[in-house]
Amino acid sequence: MDPITAIGLASSLITFVDFANKIVTGTYEVCNSTAGSTTENAHIDTVIGDLKEVATDLETDVPGKSKHERALKELASKCDKVASDLLQILNRIKSDGSHSTWKSLKATLISMRKQKEITGLEKRLNDYRSQLLTRLTLMLE
Repeated sequence: MDPITAIGLASSLITFVDFANKIVTGTYEVCNSTAGSTTENAHIDTVIGDLKEVATDLETDVPGKSKHERALKELASKCDKVASDLLQILNRIKSDGSHSTWKSLKATLISMRKQKEITGLEKRLNDYRSQLLTRLTLMLE
């Protein structure tokens, strides 16, 4: 076997072992979890749930008096929408809590497949949170 083929094979084996390790550890974590999800997803669920509650409280039917109040309401509305989307995804990838290995494996695989989407929504929410804080600071001045 030539060196380039050997390096390619070794790289493929390392990638496969890493992927298999993520599946096994994720499945074990979901199976032993009371929430039916990974620790990371449970944490995201808690934080985003709180952010959604805050954004919902900021949304009112009263028209804003200043440009900052109007912008704050619009940001809160967008934040609430994205938070709802993310919570919906996280709820879909939870195991039903039966501690079944197959259901935990399924939840882990779906979670791995949706990770890029979850990360993107998290980034958008962090941007909205930052803008909300900026607008609130400007309103207090």
